[in-house]
Amino acid sequence: MSRCAWMLSGLLLACAPRACMPAAHASAFDAPAFRVAGVADGLPSSNVNAIGQDRAGFVWIATADGLARHDGAGFRVWRHDPADPASLPGNNIQALHVDAQDRVWLATEGGGLSVLDPQRRRFRHFDMATHPAIGSNDTWAIASRDGVLWFGTWGGGLHRLDRGGRIDRFMPVAGDAHSLPSANVTALAFDARGRLWIGTTAGLARWTGRGFERVPLPGTAPVPVVYALVADEGALWIATAAGLHRRMDDGHWRDPPWARRFARPAAALALARDRNGDWWIGSQDGLWRAGRDRDPLRVPLLQATATAASAAVLLDRDGDLWAALPGAGLGYLPARWRELGQLPTPGRAGGAGYRAVAPARAGGAWLAGALGPPLRLDRAGNVQSLPASARRRLQGERVRAIAESDDGTAWVGSRERLWRIGTDGSVRAWQVGDRAGPPGPIDLLRTTADGRLWLSSAGNGVQLRAPGGRLLHAWRAGGAGLDGADVEALAVARDGGAWIAGAGGVSRLAPDGAAFVHVAEMGTARVYALAFDGDDVAWLSRPTGLERYRRQAHRWVRTALVGARSGVPAVEAAGLVVDARHRPWLATARGLYRWDPSTRQTRRIGVQDGLRSQEFVARGMALSRDGLLVATTTAGTVVLADTRAPPPAPVARVLALDELSIRDSGHWRELAGPAPRVPAGTRELRVRVRLPAYANPSATRYESWLQGEDRGWLAMDAGERVFASLPAGDYVLRLRATDADGNRSGERLLRWRVLPPWWRTPMALAGWTALAWLALSLVAVAARSRLRARRRMRWLEQGRTLAEQASRAKSRFLADLGHEVRTPMTGVLGMSDLLLDGSLAPAQRRQVEAIRSAGQHLLRLVDDALDLARIEAGRLVLDPRPLDLRALLAEVAALQAPLAHRRGLEFAAGIAPGTPAIVLGDALRIKQVLFNLLANAIKFTQQGEVGVLAEALPGGGLRLTVHDTGPGLDAAQRARLFGRFEQGDAGTTAQHGGFGLGLAISRELVLAMGGRIGVHAAAGGGTRFVVDLPLAAVQPRADNSCTASTSAPTCAGSMSGDMPWPRLNTCPSREPPLPAA
Repeated sequence: MSRCAWMLSGLLLACAPRACMPAAHASAFDAPAFRVAGVADGLPSSNVNAIGQDRAGFVWIATADGLARHDGAGFRVWRHDPADPASLPGNNIQALHVDAQDRVWLATEGGGLSVLDPQRRRFRHFDMATHPAIGSNDTWAIASRDGVLWFGTWGGGLHRLDRGGRIDRFMPVAGDAHSLPSANVTALAFDARGRLWIGTTAGLARWTGRGFERVPLPGTAPVPVVYALVADEGALWIATAAGLHRRMDDGHWRDPPWARRFARPAAALALARDRNGDWWIGSQDGLWRAGRDRDPLRVPLLQATATAASAAVLLDRDGDLWAALPGAGLGYLPARWRELGQLPTPGRAGGAGYRAVAPARAGGAWLAGALGPPLRLDRAGNVQSLPASARRRLQGERVRAIAESDDGTAWVGSRERLWRIGTDGSVRAWQVGDRAGPPGPIDLLRTTADGRLWLSSAGNGVQLRAPGGRLLHAWRAGGAGLDGADVEALAVARDGGAWIAGAGGVSRLAPDGAAFVHVAEMGTARVYALAFDGDDVAWLSRPTGLERYRRQAHRWVRTALVGARSGVPAVEAAGLVVDARHRPWLATARGLYRWDPSTRQTRRIGVQDGLRSQEFVARGMALSRDGLLVATTTAGTVVLADTRAPPPAPVARVLALDELSIRDSGHWRELAGPAPRVPAGTRELRVRVRLPAYANPSATRYESWLQGEDRGWLAMDAGERVFASLPAGDYVLRLRATDADGNRSGERLLRWRVLPPWWRTPMALAGWTALAWLALSLVAVAARSRLRARRRMRWLEQGRTLAEQASRAKSRFLADLGHEVRTPMTGVLGMSDLLLDGSLAPAQRRQVEAIRSAGQHLLRLVDDALDLARIEAGRLVLDPRPLDLRALLAEVAALQAPLAHRRGLEFAAGIAPGTPAIVLGDALRIKQVLFNLLANAIKFTQQGEVGVLAEALPGGGLRLTVHDTGPGLDAAQRARLFGRFEQGDAGTTAQHGGFGLGLAISRELVLAMGGRIGVHAAAGGGTRFVVDLPLAAVQPRADNSCTASTSAPTCAGSMSGDMPWPRLNTCPSREPPLPAA
């Protein structure tokens, strides 16, 4: 049988109605309104069996479906997990206890005893299977002192668990008066003197240290069942089936007069005494409140069920009350609950409740609704009506405004009339639209100290009336500074002058009374509410927040702006008053807000404080002279607040670390230890802290400062902060929080270390250091090598520069020399030709021919030198034109064939099939290359053949091949063949003459034309020179005009020998030319 079901069994046995005790009347400030947290708020179950509080201030709740911890913002829940042996053994928790070491002990139905570790992750279990000394797995009561834990079971007796983990069991012994009265232990408690008291199903006992002393309870037999034991101020309270008992330390019984009322089926199950001395009693018949000399009052619970049993009550360290609310869940009542009260709609307000509120001269406030006459509500919540004659006259009147002057005259404004109710009960009315009546429906009424009345009608104007009601002055809309008379608020200064606020800002009545003058210093934005705090301070409410202005040297200066950052929302005001402590109170559709200039803290009062509605009626708020604030809501309730209540005493708050976790594979994993290590590569780290402050947890402000990263304190969203991709290193996070009353917690430091990746570990760093040293060494060696290479390059560059300078000097010298030599040499050759044309003796002719031959040879050398100099100087200019390839080869053959024949050599020239007839190129330079190659071939060939072949390249262009059957070339000769002043061997110059410039010039000319030249030769196998030129084919022109030669070819002899390709005649007069293939 579960403990909860057994304790509620009295209800099942009772046939009497549940409300077995009358409920005394309670005033508005004596009606507690609990804030309820249920399953929808995260509580595991609405059936609460026990409540406790730990050292950090967290509230622990044992429910029928798991364990919960409340931090003010939400719940953290532990439940049974069949796959986890370290989870709860069951979900129905029967008992809960927090010991002095801050360990949470609990007992589940049939699951034995369990304790939660300090990290609040895993449970350790004590049951009959693991500890044979335990006599039952149904634990009903737990208590501890000096590190020793006591727990009582159903049917298994009492157990003691010492510091060393040893368990001693105590059972009743027949015939032994010093043994336990019963094996069913239902309650345990230590009194102020440290004595252990045990409640059983057979009465009360006390542990003496060696045995048990059975303590008789007042009353007659049979001995009643004990439900609860509570120690308080030198007394022990015992809740039994027969009622409540109080045993003093001296052994006397002093039961309160109402103690017998809490007998079964309304037996008390839990008790707690608040700081005002009242007792809160959770019973089988609901929750009650009792005083020393006052009958118990039932606490109205809107969520009560048929059982209506309240099994747990706790008064926490701040004096706040926690209670199990039957059928609803967990109830919370702040210690200062008497400062705030609410009443259902008193009287018959009609419509949306009371729309007009005004302070009453005798205390309290006047209330007026859409239907029915006004009534006065005193501080205790009592209602006083107008005289009968006034009620009859005002019956059915739609009241919109109300005011009372200092002499007790009441003024009532409606849509149709202005009413004056005198102190003698007389009633007088002024009709809207009459000459002396109001300008329109009345919205605002204010009285002055001398009894005059200010009246405002939106869109119509403002009036001032004498104490008797006579119209003194009227300011119509559209004039007198009123414009459209869009008035939201009307206030009267101490000098009797009127101030109005609305669409254009704030205006005041000019000293001459002629018009309202805009107060420029207060801006032009719309003002919804206006209130004075003395003569020199005014408060305004705009959508941007509250603004405070102070008069300084005849000017108004804004000295404070209280907006959203201070907790005041951007919303239109329903009302604004300032209390004696200079604190503005702002009524809105989102609750009632109070800002304290001394602490700069904002308090919000709303449904979280037990209000049935937090949407306040526009202009439905007033502050009485005795400090009572009265405000009406759209739900018809009336909220009362005592503005003169003393401020709360400072409280030392403890900021608790709720969670330090990292995201691992998509899930959050908690880290343990005082300075945990975060694995390398962690992308997100979450820190969550909680400040257990329950009066207004939404107003708690959390701040953090990550040392070395943040520049200062940063706000945390709901006490949580997530860090993304932190680099490796040690981190210190400073944390602090401030509750709604301005109590700041001590600063808390949180340390952790983000581990580096493997390549930044000490071993890796040592390896990297060695590698770096090696790399630096290699870099140094390479640098030295580069330095040496750079020096060599500088030397080479310097040598090249000198060589280029020498080459340019040589070229200039050759050019100058050629010019100086060619001029006289031309004359020598000319004169030799003239001599040869004359009649000479044979000896003389041979001498002149030798002169001409030597001159021609010298002239060719000079021409070669000049060409080379021109090429090196970059002044070689090509003249590409369409040329007839057949004519060009014919001209070359005509000049070279006679030389070959003279040496007894065959000469062959031809064009391969597919070769274009006309190409684009420089004919002069092509012939120069061919002349040089053929001259060398003829010069070095003793017998055989010399020839030239033209053919097309596969990718486009022209290939010219010069071959001979001479001695060939070895590898060494081929390597230096195209060098300047180079010849085949040392004997070549002596045998054949020449300077070795022909091939060098030919190579430079081919390169200048974009082509290339190569040689294929072997010693004794002849030589073949190949010239590839990128000459484009050209279509023949109609006039067949193209470059063929510089002069017509002459007959130089016939060609002989078999050739594999068509031959060209060296003398066209002898045989026609071959057609192109």
